[in-house]
Amino acid sequence: MGINILYFGMLAEITGQANEIWTIKDGLTVGDLKKLILERYPKMRDKKFKVAVDQQIGDDQTFVSIQSEVALLPPFAGG
Repeated sequence: MGINILYFGMLAEITGQANEIWTIKDGLTVGDLKKLILERYPKMRDKKFKVAVDQQIGDDQTFVSIQSEVALLPPFAGG
């Protein structure tokens, strides 16, 4: 079992996919996960995005369990 990472908007365009499953070690934080994501997808380094863990916006200290759903959310424009 792994975490389900969901990509939205321009982040999905950068990764070329809407979601993927990652196998991670338990006890990782959002900050740790962001570093891993930016290593895999360096084009995301200059993009702003928020990270939601199990449908709650998290910060860099939020823990990610091995069964979490993580969503990377770019800024949204209103209309």
